[in-house]
Amino acid sequence: MAKLGMPKVTIAFTEAGIEAVERSKRGIAVLILEDDESTINTLLKERTVNDEKIEALTNPFTIYTTDDIPSELSEENKDYILKTLMGYVTTPYRVRVMLQPKGGENENTPDKFDASLKKIAPERWDYLAIPTIEETQKEKIATWLKTNRENKYKKVKVVLPQYNADYEGVINFSNEFVETKTKTYTGAEYTARIAGLICGTPMTISATYAPMNEVIDCDKYDLDENDEKVNKGEFFIWFDGDKFKMSRAMNSLVTTTQGRLEAYQTIKSVDIADMMYDDIKKTAEDSYIGKYTNDYDNKCLLITAIMGYFKELEDGRLLLKGGSTIDIDIEAVKTWLLKNGKKTKEELAQMSDLELKKADTKKHVFLKAKVTILDAMEDIDLNIAI
Repeated sequence: MAKLGMPKVTIAFTEAGIEAVERSKRGIAVLILEDDESTINTLLKERTVNDEKIEALTNPFTIYTTDDIPSELSEENKDYILKTLMGYVTTPYRVRVMLQPKGGENENTPDKFDASLKKIAPERWDYLAIPTIEETQKEKIATWLKTNRENKYKKVKVVLPQYNADYEGVINFSNEFVETKTKTYTGAEYTARIAGLICGTPMTISATYAPMNEVIDCDKYDLDENDEKVNKGEFFIWFDGDKFKMSRAMNSLVTTTQGRLEAYQTIKSVDIADMMYDDIKKTAEDSYIGKYTNDYDNKCLLITAIMGYFKELEDGRLLLKGGSTIDIDIEAVKTWLLKNGKKTKEELAQMSDLELKKADTKKHVFLKAKVTILDAMEDIDLNIAI
């Protein structure tokens, strides 16, 4: 007898789960950098450096290690890339660099980075930083980011300097200046470092209190002021009296609503939720949609497959073990049957849950799931009796 093994869709989701746990160890950062037009033109052509033939770069191009940084770039841009590569527990998986010429007719307008944003939009990445961004462009970038997350199903994030977006996809890095042994940076310039730090933070931990060993000074506040800054959705470097380190790893979301509660305020939780969204969407599109009849048995196959994905995330300590569920959304099925004239209210009232699960919903599959994303240890209460 032939060995058929597990259905392909189940294998695909299980593999996606295994890959997700591995991928959660490192992220992808994108930098939009400005350089001289002549330098960009040189990099986009085949050239010879120290008698070595160098292939033309694409724009954007990929950096994995310091060896990949083109020597022709300005010293400022080399530094931004180096800061991004510093990461945290690990370096980012990769850094994508999008170059655009300095100056131009859009120099001081909100549209300055539109062409670069259009080029990076289709790509797979996690965090964006623009070290030369100015006040004029912040709102435009935040709106572009939100549009991509909400309307175009691109779960990407951006680090913006001193910008209260009140949105989980925007990290409000609020330091006004950061000084290292070699240079003093504006908050905007140091967003490259922060994007790399987050991308180098495994999803099993958070960037809270990540040490910033290269920092020798920054704007300082007292403890009450630091608490208030965190409550305002700011992420910043602070001095604890001994060393410089990051604050609680929060995004800029302050106003919680139904469906967007406290979990949406932490960088770690949003990263895991975004990863799950991307993985399930892509795997369903590649391995399920259009390839199976929409009957009850195949709906159960999809449910089992997605549950296998959740199980891999539980084993990887990203989700609470035993806390994941998924099933057909009976209420959504009822609404669809009623809205499309397939059943009356009276008929629906007479149907059992199993009958509703088996109901013909044409092309639609209505599912509901529940998971518990594990956060990192951040608040420790210890009562010691003497």
